[in-house]
Amino acid sequence: MRFTVFLLTCFILLFPSYVKAQHNDKSYLYQSKKAESKLIKSKSPMGAMIRSAILPGWGQVYNNKYIKALVYLGGESYFVYRYSAIDKDVNKLKNDKSLNATEDQIETKENLRNGWAWLFGAGYLLALGDAYVDAHLYGLNSDKDLSVGLKPDDRLRSLQLQLRLTF
Repeated sequence: MRFTVFLLTCFILLFPSYVKAQHNDKSYLYQSKKAESKLIKSKSPMGAMIRSAILPGWGQVYNNKYIKALVYLGGESYFVYRYSAIDKDVNKLKNDKSLNATEDQIETKENLRNGWAWLFGAGYLLALGDAYVDAHLYGLNSDKDLSVGLKPDDRLRSLQLQLRLTF
């Protein structure tokens, strides 16, 4: 029995050092295109996600998505602003007895404040996920072979949805 435990312990401790699932260098990916290979620079998904965790929008800047970065930074800033403004109102209602605030009024304001906190959290997680996915997709071909658009039709006084696929 002791020998079996010894062998099992050795196997558990020594086996993982010989196993390697993937190559860790992901700085460059090779994509072949009709007998020629092309070098495509990639971005680190974890690096993008960590940047976005530190400051919402920084991961999008890392991925060269500047408009998204402004949207995330502006949105998260607005959520924090609304949360803090309503939190001041809640504290004012709780502490100032001259306002004669009822428990229902205080609870309504607290629920509104908490809603902004939830929006901040959801936007924060969305920014993290978006930075991670954009870093994975960085450098892929974005062919313009598929386009979708709206076209006004004066004859029928309507809008037409146009889908164009080029071969």
